Amino acid sequence: MIRFVLAALMLLFCPPAVAQEGELAPMPVWPDGVPSMKGWPGLAKVPVKEDWRDSGETVWNVTVPTLQPFLPDPARSTGTAVVIAPGGGFRLLGMNHEGTRVARWLASRGVAAFVLKYRLIQSPPGESNEAMRKRVLETLAPGVGGIPGVEDGTQALRIVRANAAKWKVDPHRVGIMGFSAGGHVAGMTMFANDPADRPDFAGLIYGFPFGSPGPAIPPANLPYAEGTPKEPWLQPRPTPAPGRLPPMFLAMAQDDLAVGVGFRSFYEQLFAAGYRPEVHLYERGNHGFGMATRGTTADRWIEQFGAWLDTEITRK
Repeated sequence: MIRFVLAALMLLFCPPAVAQEGELAPMPVWPDGVPSMKGWPGLAKVPVKEDWRDSGETVWNVTVPTLQPFLPDPARSTGTAVVIAPGGGFRLLGMNHEGTRVARWLASRGVAAFVLKYRLIQSPPGESNEAMRKRVLETLAPGVGGIPGVEDGTQALRIVRANAAKWKVDPHRVGIMGFSAGGHVAGMTMFANDPADRPDFAGLIYGFPFGSPGPAIPPANLPYAEGTPKEPWLQPRPTPAPGRLPPMFLAMAQDDLAVGVGFRSFYEQLFAAGYRPEVHLYERGNHGFGMATRGTTADRWIEQFGAWLDTEITRK
């Protein structure tokens, strides 16, 4: 009986899988109790149960968020850490190709990775995927479905920093990355009210802060002193402004019809505010390429993200 109960508890947090060295058990993001979501329109009118589907590839109805560490071999550790937020339109999470596979790739290269299973819009029993998608599009404004996920993402960053010594990471090199809806979660953590809660860097993969209007983007740099030449090639290096957003890595396929317009608009706003993020716009790849192999140059995004981490983050 005890063995049965333990097995059931493990299924609540993760699907059956073969753990690899350095992979720890998922831990609750809110060990003292999940914050109340009273009044949030993503709640179902009836109780729901977490549901793993597609042979453990996706999870639905997450109500108890967890964070799973994937720690590198200490001999290879760079001290950099990344919280990973999978996507799925706030309805589900693609936990494999936008979660564990990414984490294992990073850990194999010395980066501590932490897969976040964040809270989702709830689906009552019997509702089909298509029916839920239609309901969400018609009843929830963009970004509203991600409110609890952003809360979970911010808390996940706190957890990693609080355990930095134990997990052998630099508390000043703790970043976050997200895919699609997870990109909203990752992007919004950059705007946390308390600057200490913000990530040290962010990777937004075919995702960005949703909502209309989006969050106000603070200026990247202080204004030049009076008398500074107007010609950009004559101006000195700008002085970073207090409260500026952290370094960013952006990646998207240009045939992505789901988020293409908003993604490009977000980049243009960043550029206008003085930011120069690392940007990769692939010719093809559509939406949701993640760690899948589709035979396009978008398949190489993870290698380019790793190079960016090594060059722009780890060595600073």
